[in-house]
Amino acid sequence: MKKVLYVEDDQINALVMQKLLKKHVDVIHVPDGETCLSLLGTDTFALVLMDINLGKGKMDGVETLRRIRANPRTNKVIVITVTSYALPEDKERFLQEGFDDYLSKPVEQHLLLKTISQYLA
Repeated sequence: MKKVLYVEDDQINALVMQKLLKKHVDVIHVPDGETCLSLLGTDTFALVLMDINLGKGKMDGVETLRRIRANPRTNKVIVITVTSYALPEDKERFLQEGFDDYLSKPVEQHLLLKTISQYLA
């Protein structure tokens, strides 16, 4: 089973995501960008699902993505934002920031699975 890294500071959202995906991929949850970068430096993941707001005073999802892209070891990792920013201009902004794809919360399971399977095929 392929491993997916889910970066999300909200424990409830993390549990929901793990439940939605448990039959399809192995979901590893981390609560912040720092832990994400550390794990990407030592382990291999099929893709990363990234929230944008990762807690007050913490590195956000956009900054985490910038650091992923700046590292030659991780710059090719697929990173999909899963965020509560749901306006049409938000999607465009995050795609321009360098995310490979965009999903807004609350995520519908069929759309989540369809999006992930595109990249895991």
